[in-house]
This record gives sequence, C-alpha cells and structure tokens, in this order.
Amino acid sequence: DYGYRSTRIREVLEDEGELSVAEMAALQLDSTNPMAETLVPYLLDVDALPSPYYRNALNLLRDWDFSSPAESPAAAYFNVVWRTILEKTFHDDLRQRTWPDGGDRWFRVVEQMLSEPAGPWWDDARTDDVVETRDDVLRAALIDARDEMTRRQSRDPRLWTWGRLHRMDLRSSTLGESGIAPVERLFNRTGWEVGGGSSIVDATSWNAVEGFEVTAAPSMRMVVSLADWDESRWINLTGVSGHPMSGNYSDQTELYVDGETLPWAWSRDAVEAAGEDRLVLTPAP
Repeated sequence: DYGYRSTRIREVLEDEGELSVAEMAALQLDSTNPMAETLVPYLLDVDALPSPYYRNALNLLRDWDFSSPAESPAAAYFNVVWRTILEKTFHDDLRQRTWPDGGDRWFRVVEQMLSEPAGPWWDDARTDDVVETRDDVLRAALIDARDEMTRRQSRDPRLWTWGRLHRMDLRSSTLGESGIAPVERLFNRTGWEVGGGSSIVDATSWNAVEGFEVTAAPSMRMVVSLADWDESRWINLTGVSGHPMSGNYSDQTELYVDGETLPWAWSRDAVEAAGEDRLVLTPAP
C-alpha cells in the first residue's frame, strides 16, 4: 500500500477540519482516482489522433474531476485506457503471473515512468524494427480503448458508464459455488453497477489482468459518533440473515450501492424505539 487511499482521506480532513457524521459517511464514498490526476495531463498532450471519432472520446477527460461514480462516461474511458496502457507496456516484458493488476503499486511505477518518454519499458519487445516511446503507447491505448468502448457500449461516448463495466456480483462461497445452477441462482445476487475502483477511498477493487468486474469491496461502512452514540450510522454489503429466503438476506445491498447508511441504535431507548419484535427467553420453573 503506497498510501494513496490514506493520503486522500488525510487531505480531505485537513481541508475540511471537523466533519459531521453525514460528512464522514460521504467521505467513504470519495471516488477520486489519484492515477487519473497524474496520467490525464499526459493523455491530453497526445497529438495526431487519427480522426474526430477518437478525439471526441479523449474530450471526455478534458473537464473531468477524476471521480469515478457508476454513471461517469469519463471514468469508464479512463479505466479502459489505464488497463490498455498496462497491457501494452508490461505484458511483453513480464511473465503472465506478474502482469500488473492496476492497483496502487502500479500507480507508483507508471507515475515514475511518465517522466522518461523514451524509457526502455515503453518499447514493445515484440517489434524488432521499431522502438516505441511513451507517447506511442499512450496514443495506441487511447485508440484501442475508444474502439473497445464502442464495441462494449455505444458509438456515442456520452452514453458510456463506468458502472456497466464495473459490475458487482455477490456470490455465496458455499452453495453459491456448488455448480448446481438452480441452487446458485437461489444463493447468489448479481448485476449491481457500482462506482469506485482499486486503491481509492471508495474501494471497489478490480483486477486489470482479468477485467473490470469488482473483485473486492468493503463488507460494511460505518461511522461512529463518540459525541452522541445514537447518531452513528452503518450499512452492510448484503443483509443480516444468511437464509436466502429471508427478506433480510440482501436487503441492504441496494442502499449500499446508492451510498446510503442506516441508523445504528446504541442506547436502550433508541434500541427499543427501533425494534419491531421482541424475543423473551423465560427460564423453566
């Protein structure tokens, strides 16, 4: 961990000072991509894109705030570009098991390489008669990512969304992996379109070797108010029941995806006010 996530949190706290419970909950959803802040200026300096078809995709990045909500066309394009850069830069030199996953280690590696436009890693070892440079790789990545997004989603870049690439499937590690289709459908919940990404505060990780689907996410979000315990908030990734027929099996997931939280009652009065049923255990005579 090279500290990109913790650095972002510290910067917000230093800028804002004391935060309320609602502001802390919002901070957990910060989807600013630090690699985008570093890489996008280099991408915008790439010249000689072959046609307006490619340039109008690059234009998505010109006024982008580097955040990655599910509905963002710019985040979708940038992440495909980022994955393509990693592939074109490293797959020819590294063994498959060491191909970059795109996380913060690779933020640091590529960040250092960008200042060396003719560095050896940029050259494609598979082309004997050409020596590629940084801008050659960036240009090719912009072009290939544009074509990939057209195939995947739309010819119109304004219709692209990060969430359609970055889907979250929740699979039960027991019967959800049974190989029995009807049982898996009962236990698994799939198809949520989410924002965020790897090594950022809204940590919905994905692996650049495998694709854009979510590979890990926070199991819960929580903000505890030490000034007033009953102001505390939390949300679970799924629900509070392990029974797939229960209404509480995955009833919190939609709220989680939408960035919502639920009250976390602490005091006896708050717990009793929030309760719907009471279970009384009476000892035998």
